[in-house]
Amino acid sequence: MSNQKLKLVTTNVFHRLGMATLIAVGWVIGIEVLITLGGLIMNHNLASFTVTLRGIPATLAFFINCILCCYFIGTPYADFKWAIQNGISRKTMWQGRLLALCLSTLAVFVLDELLSLVDHPVMSLRTLVVNFIVLLTFVLTCQAIGNGFGLLSRRWKWIVGIGIPVICGILLTGLVRLMFDLSSEVTALFENKQFIAAMDALFGNPVTPWVIWFIYFVIVLALTKVFNDHLQLRRD
Repeated sequence: MSNQKLKLVTTNVFHRLGMATLIAVGWVIGIEVLITLGGLIMNHNLASFTVTLRGIPATLAFFINCILCCYFIGTPYADFKWAIQNGISRKTMWQGRLLALCLSTLAVFVLDELLSLVDHPVMSLRTLVVNFIVLLTFVLTCQAIGNGFGLLSRRWKWIVGIGIPVICGILLTGLVRLMFDLSSEVTALFENKQFIAAMDALFGNPVTPWVIWFIYFVIVLALTKVFNDHLQLRRD
């Protein structure tokens, strides 16, 4: 029974994500073709028309990645309501959504690389693996954000959604000003040979980025689980 419900959750995610992707692809291709035809009619430049058409795969790749990320940000609460209505536990829903996230990210990554063949040759295996890990980590981060927003009422979503970027902007501005105020100290720090040697030993080690990524990945994965387990039905 648990495997059947897990499969049901995964299928539900694929269905909703697939429909959203098809709609987005249809709109993107339609708008791109209309704009391109309009330019051809006005300029009568066939070469420009052909070049513009060759840009459609890159545009599609961008929007498909956006749909993937937006889905896992915007649908946790809707998926939670659907799961409760179908007698599916939070644990099974989290497992099913995580499985669907991994598989859909892999599918989007492969499609992205195929569409990118129009502009550049196939990359090395190492580069492909690193790019996939980056995309998977980013999408998982989106799911953590979405699960966190799923805990909030509609009013608090607006407050947090607007407030956090504003606060981050203020903090970033303050940090930049502080860097300018302490420019001489910062310059002296980066001219310090011991500091440079220490940073080189830390970040020059090829293992360090993987350790940092693994710690970040585990933290984000844990946040998706914690936020998922605290989702509650609400009236708003």
